Amino acid sequence: MFSRLLRPLLLPLALMPLGACMSSGRAVDALPADASPRTEAVAQLRDDLSGLPVPAAAQAPEVVQFTGLGLSQVSTQPGASINERRLMAIRAARLEAIRDLTEQIHGIRINSESTLHDQVLRSDTVRAVVAGEIRGARTLRITPKGDDSFEVVLALDPDTVRYILRAVRQRG
Repeated sequence: MFSRLLRPLLLPLALMPLGACMSSGRAVDALPADASPRTEAVAQLRDDLSGLPVPAAAQAPEVVQFTGLGLSQVSTQPGASINERRLMAIRAARLEAIRDLTEQIHGIRINSESTLHDQVLRSDTVRAVVAGEIRGARTLRITPKGDDSFEVVLALDPDTVRYILRAVRQRG
């Protein structure tokens, strides 16, 4: 029973050293004159398989996502304890990250006003407004930066962005 299971494996194993020594020629051409039909079949199979193109490794699709970054300091936050101020800093950093995502998706409106008097700039005011709706933002990470600040990174995948923009267009 054991030899019956091993016998089909022995022939290909015996031919492997021959394959390493052979040139890039065909295995059928390198067979001895007294080769058995089974050996000829294995050599033919090797030639057939060698002729097939090697498939290239499939590249993983690159996941494109929109990311928003927010930073906030702990010491500037209101709160009775350090833990309350940390939570407020994380919340403020999260809101800044949402604002960053909103700016990327909906854009930013810039209003500017400059005042000249006798060809001298007297005042220059720039106002930036970000307005929009964000849904489905995932928190990628909340990272303490030093002793006094937090960084929050949020992400939206392109399908969610398409959904948001479609909803905005439908509202008019």
